[in-house]
Amino acid sequence: MSNHIHIAGSPARGIVLLSDDGAVRSLGQVGPTPVWLECSQVAGFVRGEAAFSCLLGGAHYTTVAHGTAIRYLSSLGQPQARWKDVASPPAGTGIAGLAGGPQEGYLLLGADGRSLYRLAGMADGRSAGSGWKPCAAPPFGDKATLIAGDWQHGMLALGDGAAGKLVNDGTGDTWTALPAPPLAIDMVTGNFEDGFLAYGEGQLCMLSTGAQPSWSRLSMPSFDVRALSGNPAHGLAAVLADSSGDGTLVAYALRPGREAWSLALAPQARRR
Repeated sequence: MSNHIHIAGSPARGIVLLSDDGAVRSLGQVGPTPVWLECSQVAGFVRGEAAFSCLLGGAHYTTVAHGTAIRYLSSLGQPQARWKDVASPPAGTGIAGLAGGPQEGYLLLGADGRSLYRLAGMADGRSAGSGWKPCAAPPFGDKATLIAGDWQHGMLALGDGAAGKLVNDGTGDTWTALPAPPLAIDMVTGNFEDGFLAYGEGQLCMLSTGAQPSWSRLSMPSFDVRALSGNPAHGLAAVLADSSGDGTLVAYALRPGREAWSLALAPQARRR
């Protein structure tokens, strides 16, 4: 079995998996007998390398970051499709977090937890290879640790007992304070259109993004979660560890906190 380290997308709109050998596989529809499609291997992905890595996107575009290299793929399920390079981060900037995609634009959190940069997307009439622009730093006393969302609709930043929303109101960057999460958060996924889901301390919680944003805890089985992706509107998918500690299982809930979780058969290791 492959050791899946990242997951992107949602059960309702399609899931993408990244393994620790750089293999990418996509699933258009969850169900009892899922059909996983092989995607083009991520170039330059080194198994076991101690570097930042993440997977973003879903049914149409998938982005992989590894170290300081960022690439996206627009043809899922086609092993011969080519990955396209996104502009490198500013010189000397390590990556602690990445959010967004080539269409709506990217947001990058520097390794210092204070530096933020944005990259306009194709929806703004600019290519994903345009340069990064600095954004206002998070208004936290401490550094930010996680980001989610995108530049077009707004970015969520989480710090130690703090949360904030960054938007561009046409005149500049504007931060709005949000309620602090009820848990120490390890993972967060979602956007300001569909809401956010976060995981920490072995529990799941949701951030509603209406006129009065608020956090609520959601019920969840006792899983060993390695990665998760989705949102309250389109469901949540997670990579789970097996008895060996590898991420070989995929579970999903179409309505997290309100419906039972289901296991999907994860793709087998690629034959060599």
